[in-house]
Amino acid sequence: MFLMNDKVLWGAVALAFILSIVFYPFLPADMAIHYDASNRPNTAINKTAGVLIFPVLMIVCMLFRKRVVQLFLVVYCLLIVHIAVMWLAM
Repeated sequence: MFLMNDKVLWGAVALAFILSIVFYPFLPADMAIHYDASNRPNTAINKTAGVLIFPVLMIVCMLFRKRVVQLFLVVYCLLIVHIAVMWLAM
């Protein structure tokens, strides 16, 4: 299956790191990670942590994907969430 290919999965991880590097200068010092009911941010984290947490989690999933086959889906879900968080933080 194409999505389970190691090169494609590592490419997704590389894409996450590349997007982090590209978007880093445009992000605010504190990234909002949670919004209240009125769409105002109520939880924020440091920009560096916010940019690196999802790519690092993707690497952890890649290391354990041989034991749990479904972790390849988690890699793609984390990539989508990573893109969404950076987009909302801008």
